[in-house]
Amino acid sequence: MSAPDIVDEKKHDAQHVESVRSLITIDNIQVLGLSPEDAQFYTDFSAEQKKAVLRKVDIRLVPMLAVLYLISQIDRANIGNAKIEGLTEDLRLSGIQYNIVLSIFFVPYVLLEVPSNILLKSFFRPSIYLGILITCWGIVMTLTGIVQNFAGLLITRLLLGAFEAGFYPAAIYLCTFWYMPKDLAYRVSIFYCASALSGAFSGLLAAGIAQMHGIGGQEGWRWIFLLEGLATVVLGVMCFFLLIDSPRRSSKWLSPDEIRYLELQHFIKEGGDFKEQRKRVSWEELKTVLSNWRLYMLSYILLCQSAAAYGCRTHQGIHRPQIYHAYYHEGHGIYQYERTAHGCAPVYCGCHLRHLFL
Repeated sequence: MSAPDIVDEKKHDAQHVESVRSLITIDNIQVLGLSPEDAQFYTDFSAEQKKAVLRKVDIRLVPMLAVLYLISQIDRANIGNAKIEGLTEDLRLSGIQYNIVLSIFFVPYVLLEVPSNILLKSFFRPSIYLGILITCWGIVMTLTGIVQNFAGLLITRLLLGAFEAGFYPAAIYLCTFWYMPKDLAYRVSIFYCASALSGAFSGLLAAGIAQMHGIGGQEGWRWIFLLEGLATVVLGVMCFFLLIDSPRRSSKWLSPDEIRYLELQHFIKEGGDFKEQRKRVSWEELKTVLSNWRLYMLSYILLCQSAAAYGCRTHQGIHRPQIYHAYYHEGHGIYQYERTAHGCAPVYCGCHLRHLFL
């Protein structure tokens, strides 16, 4: 065998070496397929630059989501204020029909959260999907102001639960485009806590709007749904233009280097090309997840936290107005709108006491 016919099997093929994707660790995350140039750019991005980018994103994303989540809480709970303004009497609700109307909201709300996020993945711009959801539930809220019987109210509450179901998970999904896990929790907590203000604002809004009783031949409780529903529709339309989607679509307020950093951050957070390999989940992986005791422990903790936090918010928005109504109905001589407005005081007092003593 001649020398040219002998092939050195240990000799590296340059083309083969370039095709091998590198595996590196950044921020304690294993990343597959990140080029050395991108890795160097990401690590050289200074702490001051990172803070500046996060500040820009915070200003444009967190307040918007906080307002939208606040509106969603007000819209689902304002039926409690409408009740003491005469909703049950005008619609001739009897027995447990009002309780059915309250409870039916949560059936589609619970069942449609996961399917909603699956549908969200088909939208290139999350703001479009969120805008559609918010506009639709705003229309449903407006239509609630013209219902004439129990069946109509039941249908509107079902539709309201269906459209509101997708908002919170979609908002979290949108945040993942902009934040690393260590930064995400704090931002989510801010707009989540904004929902606590709904107990204060809903009473004030209802007390003022209910004074329109008789205008246009409509009862005060109908105006609560009509005006708050129209306000939600306006916010839903604003989402199409003001809610930010992803770094690559934000060249108007981000520099090219900032866009590159945020896109690399998202790529790293997903594990790089590991994401493509993890698209198909095996039964063995599913079994491993379902047999992990930490999953059930965290689920129980979330159940306890949600029961306390959501129960408190539901009490503030739906049941507390009725408690004040029953109390003042005993002969204390307080006008109807004052019963609604007085429900706001405990929320403000509680907030001030928390800041003083915690």
